[in-house]
Amino acid sequence: MPGPPDLRLTEAGGEVADGPAAGLRARARVRGGDLWMATDPLPAGTGPAAAAASALLDALATRALAAGAPAAHWETEDDESTVDAVATAAGLPAQRAILHLRRPLPLEDGLVAVTAPVAVRPLRPGTTDEEAWVRCNNRSFAGHPDQGHETVASLRATMAEPWFDPAGLLVADGHPPVDEGGDLDGFCWTKVHPADGDGPRRGEIYVIGVDPSAGGRGLGRSLVVAGLAHLAAGGVGLALLYVDADNAPARRLYDGLGFTLHRTRRVRTRRAGPGLPPGQGRTE
Repeated sequence: MPGPPDLRLTEAGGEVADGPAAGLRARARVRGGDLWMATDPLPAGTGPAAAAASALLDALATRALAAGAPAAHWETEDDESTVDAVATAAGLPAQRAILHLRRPLPLEDGLVAVTAPVAVRPLRPGTTDEEAWVRCNNRSFAGHPDQGHETVASLRATMAEPWFDPAGLLVADGHPPVDEGGDLDGFCWTKVHPADGDGPRRGEIYVIGVDPSAGGRGLGRSLVVAGLAHLAAGGVGLALLYVDADNAPARRLYDGLGFTLHRTRRVRTRRAGPGLPPGQGRTE
């Protein structure tokens, strides 16, 4: 019976170095202190690729948790049975399903007409907007497993990514506005994906947040519509977003705006704490 594969780990992830699954890679990045891992599409079933993926994910998760990461996550759109088998062997027990929704742009006039307009402006990097955005985001996502722990440093790290466009991070001032010592009521952060093998240019509702103090007046829908209008004005003809499958209020909002299911993204997680499963792979 073959032994565990040899693995090569780097800061950016890792690779299987030998055996029938040689060359299989996992990409890794840190967000909010957590490790996030992604793999190329895996063949269905529990063959050598699945076994090698499990060993590689386990090694990366074990290393990250030993170094102090609160959690390690694997996100994939592979078949559910394959994901379950790989995650179980890798010691990634916690499960989330995230729905990938899409719809064409622009929005129909009727949907816009029944949405209350909201005044938005781009976030201004390097100003007090950054602190205001962090406060609004963390209050909006209090208790969320990965979105509710942003800092000015993590925001700036994301804004340093090549895809970031400050014109696409739309914020809505509260009363008083940020420039008068106030806070944000909410924001809609958009992201444009270039055309590739998955289709034409696509505009993503990357993050949408409403401060709890501004809740109850339909601001979430207004911000999403403002973000979609921004994307359409830039010539983007297809919108996408991701939402937790068990987030019923958000799903009602997106259903009402004509989004439909494209794929399901599965997230499997191991959190720091006693009783972690031992590493299964060997590293070089």
